[in-house]
Amino acid sequence: MKLFTRYNRVNLALTAILLVLSAAAYYLVINRILIHELDEELDDYKQKVESFANSSGNLPEKGVLEDLVVKYEPSPEPVAEHYSTVKQYDPDEHKMEKFRQLVYTQRAGNNSYRVTIAKPLEGFRLLRKTIVYSTLGILAIIILVSLLVNHLLLKRLWNPFYDSIRAVRDFRLHGKNPPGFPKTKIEEFDFMNHNLDNVLRNARTDYQLLKEFTENASHEIQTPLAIIRSKLDLLIQDESLSESQGKILNSAYIAIKRISKLNQSLLLLAKIENNQFTEVEIIDVKQELDEKIRQFMELLQDNHIKITAGLQPGYISANRELVDILLNNLLGNAIVHNRPEGAVIIELAASRLTISNTGVERELDKSRLFRRFYKAEQHTHHNGLGLSIVKQICEHTGISINYHFENGFHVFSLEWKEPAGS
Repeated sequence: MKLFTRYNRVNLALTAILLVLSAAAYYLVINRILIHELDEELDDYKQKVESFANSSGNLPEKGVLEDLVVKYEPSPEPVAEHYSTVKQYDPDEHKMEKFRQLVYTQRAGNNSYRVTIAKPLEGFRLLRKTIVYSTLGILAIIILVSLLVNHLLLKRLWNPFYDSIRAVRDFRLHGKNPPGFPKTKIEEFDFMNHNLDNVLRNARTDYQLLKEFTENASHEIQTPLAIIRSKLDLLIQDESLSESQGKILNSAYIAIKRISKLNQSLLLLAKIENNQFTEVEIIDVKQELDEKIRQFMELLQDNHIKITAGLQPGYISANRELVDILLNNLLGNAIVHNRPEGAVIIELAASRLTISNTGVERELDKSRLFRRFYKAEQHTHHNGLGLSIVKQICEHTGISINYHFENGFHVFSLEWKEPAGS
């Protein structure tokens, strides 16, 4: 869950709770105020009754006066003055209604009366509902507008963060451009960008040092390897060698050959990363594949591997040497990692190449497949750089490469943008 979504959910939940509590509190306050106003109105009428009784010695005519229901009952005992809410019959509505009433003792002449002044709550209830609902509606609108503004504002405030994440995602150690972090007035984001910039620059420096070491080491190793191979060639040709000595020398020769091949692969990767293959031309992929199939035909026949090729015209704008290495590695990989009596299927369209081959009956680890020194079988004598070189060439040339396992075949699919005018 995104932080932004999480914040909105928490904010919405707290706002809803606040709205409910506010509604309850507001209802109680409004109810209290209206009851107080009603009690004051009843008290005003009480004062009128008292004034009339004191001046005339009689009580006003009882009945429904000024929307009030007034009752007089003789009461020899004084009644404590009190307010209350009761249900009684409403002569206007002809039904039971809630009333707010005031009960007290009033003397008129020589008599004492229990006076009940009541007023229906129906009008106040409607007024109370109107006030509460309209106020809650206004609060709800305010909250919704606040949430909307909050959403838009937060989204805008978080834009520098996502820009920084995109800058980190697009950053490449072998690239030349520094990471472009956006300038922001938010102190926390500025602090994050500053530290990210330092980390990435240090990582690029370390990478450059490691790459230079690899390149220098590979170059320095070339000459000693060539000398060793040359000396081993001379020793192997010596007729005075015994059979056991010949086997030892042959084993050493194979090991040197593997080291030499590894060294060449590392040098090739370094050259690709350093953009040393700059010459680009329109290449006929079909013609290149036909040539590669002829070159590998003997190896295919020796391993009894059936090859099926469906080649349509296809062209790509790329470096010819890199395309040659790319096709060589892909086809070599499909043959070397195949099984006896297996199959290789090559399909070429205008801007798509698919190479499928039988082999181990399981899908390879996609997350590690194109990494350097990855080997599906650890006991194999291959150095694990072939597909890493393929991936590097694809990235350099603008080719997308994908792998999947389907119906017993390991399928490598390449797609590229067809050059204009091809």
